[in-house]
Amino acid sequence: MRKSRSPYWHIRTALLIFLALIIIGTIGYMLIEHWGFLDSLYMTVITISTVGFREISIPSKGGEIFTMFIIICGLATVVYVTTSMVELLLEGRLLDMFGRRRALRELKDITGHYVLCGYGRVGKQVAMECKKRGSSLVVIEKGEQEVEEARSDGFNAVRGDATEEAVLRKAGIERASGLVTALSSDADNLYTIMTARIMRPDIFIVGRCNSAQTESKLYRAGADRAISPHNVGGRRMAALLLKPLICDFLDVVTHGELVELTLEDITVEPGAAVTGRSIRDILIEDLKGVGILGLKKPQRDFVINPRGDTVIDSGDILITTGSPDKVESLRKLSSSGR
Repeated sequence: MRKSRSPYWHIRTALLIFLALIIIGTIGYMLIEHWGFLDSLYMTVITISTVGFREISIPSKGGEIFTMFIIICGLATVVYVTTSMVELLLEGRLLDMFGRRRALRELKDITGHYVLCGYGRVGKQVAMECKKRGSSLVVIEKGEQEVEEARSDGFNAVRGDATEEAVLRKAGIERASGLVTALSSDADNLYTIMTARIMRPDIFIVGRCNSAQTESKLYRAGADRAISPHNVGGRRMAALLLKPLICDFLDVVTHGELVELTLEDITVEPGAAVTGRSIRDILIEDLKGVGILGLKKPQRDFVINPRGDTVIDSGDILITTGSPDKVESLRKLSSSGR
């Protein structure tokens, strides 16, 4: 693949040409007019710059032709350097201006996305996982460097304090499907969750906590889930140590790396075709091969491996596994639009 040129390539090239022209001019005057090094250098510089200072002496016919050559090349080089610098300045500003305008238009049009507060090590991992699954994401960060990094990674980004309503509104929280706080400070995560919950009582919020004492506070502030990266990492390492093959299998299924099998959660909407029917009745004919591993009814705990005669009601959440097309068919049957 051909490498793109640096935006400073033209300026570097012009400066090298300018330096080469001075060297050629100095050597040329030394050879043609037999002047000394300093006199030849002086003559070359005043010729290129066209300042009109006094000449060392009247040059010979060959010297006059060489002087005209130096003047033409010098003027061309100066024009090249000037236009390159102007182009660099204008191009950088225009690209930045158009890029910001385009980002603002995209933020106004985006809907059903997720808002990620913080683009550190944890936030970046969250963003990459969302990107793998094709989910839209808007990043909120205070630091300019982190904002530019998020944009270069392909995400929409807003620079500002995630605890402020105006910044959350700019990130489109009113149209978002969920929010993740991955800030390094527990206090910032707490205030962000409180602000987001006030603005959107129905939004799903996942909050990061760095200590066990903060976890309960995040739930009271309005978080639907509170996650400690240290606890999750420790449990994950222990699971890999004790049950490595099971962990590998779950990774393949949950991250969509196994084409023949996927693991999804499906919410049964009011008026869906599956409402009022038993699991056994649903998983026949076209949906044979789909497995319902778990079922969660509103205000109740999960039922693991529910019985075949269990009746599906609106609001139930099904944890399903099977081929992607079969699972998608079940999702359509569970939708109110069916």
